[in-house]
Amino acid sequence: MSVRLLFMLFMGVSAPLAWSFSPQDTSAADTDGPYVFYEGDKILVKYILRRDTVVKAKTMSFTDKKSVSINCQVPKTGDSFSFLLQEEFQKEQTEYPAPAQLLALSDIEGDFAAFKSILLGANVINKDFSWAFGKGHLVLVGDFFDRGLQVTECLWLIYKLEPEARKAGGKVHFILGNHEVLNLQGNTTYVRKKYLANAQLMGEPYLRLFDHQTELGRWLRTKNVVEKIGDYVFCHGGISPELARTRLTLSTINAISRAYLALPANAPLDEATQSIFNTKTGILWYRGLAKNQPSDEEMTQILAYANAKRMVVGHTLHPDLVPIYDGRLLCIDLFHAENMRQGSVKTLWIEDGKDYVISSNGEKRPLSFDADAPRIKDK
Repeated sequence: MSVRLLFMLFMGVSAPLAWSFSPQDTSAADTDGPYVFYEGDKILVKYILRRDTVVKAKTMSFTDKKSVSINCQVPKTGDSFSFLLQEEFQKEQTEYPAPAQLLALSDIEGDFAAFKSILLGANVINKDFSWAFGKGHLVLVGDFFDRGLQVTECLWLIYKLEPEARKAGGKVHFILGNHEVLNLQGNTTYVRKKYLANAQLMGEPYLRLFDHQTELGRWLRTKNVVEKIGDYVFCHGGISPELARTRLTLSTINAISRAYLALPANAPLDEATQSIFNTKTGILWYRGLAKNQPSDEEMTQILAYANAKRMVVGHTLHPDLVPIYDGRLLCIDLFHAENMRQGSVKTLWIEDGKDYVISSNGEKRPLSFDADAPRIKDK
């Protein structure tokens, strides 16, 4: 990553603008999938396979969901994992009691290597990609789509871990970010060329890959945009003063969000829906808290509105795990790819109500707050 890009991000330039300075996307059709489509009584499982220089699509057809065994191959790493499709999906709750241990991670953006590294280092999974976290909770704070080239593999690993965690008494929380919503609506602004080419090889428009008639599309539409776990509220962008003033409950925000995801991308929106999905102050896009823009009093009012003591957000890049507002806001969107190149990924670990930084090397240290530390702001 260039010094210029690091400086821009540190100074608070938005991620889309910063990304525009990255190298041109030269990706092309490559190993991917599977994608599971429902067409009448048929279940179609489509893969993109590579043999030497030849890339082609393969389709398998089933009539019984219980007979569909999914094998996910990760390009270039040699990793693979298999699982069965879930029998049914349930809408997620908005509030959960605090677990003894919790790992929170955001903005993986299709970087399977980084995702695998931190999950292994924190003992959330074992080497077979199976749940090893017992009654612990894994909280994923959005943006697993776009920019990277193993998006599908990251999604399927989360999907696989969910029922395993539930069976062990634990929980996987997948909270939607702005890039999940963009993809569910078929918005390809940030989608890598690989995925557009793969869709074409499968004979499907990109919008079809995550629509209501696909396994991943149905699964993702059961997810929340905000959850409260113990005294912590988790959301991708953050709760703005404007959203807090609407007095919409967190449960209502989630219900409206799911209804929104059932609408066409150009559908007219009512006032409440606009307040949630506003690209400046909405819960998926807001950057103000992560840039320390609202006053301390406004932060106090936001947390009172959410009935929480702390908020955890992603979306806005920081050079390190950053506590702001005297530790009441924890920002966990870090430079995962760059950190991987330096040998270790890190993120937030919460144990018995105390905050720690944990690395993919398994090292853990208390998260300290330095009131004099520089804070990310706009220029």
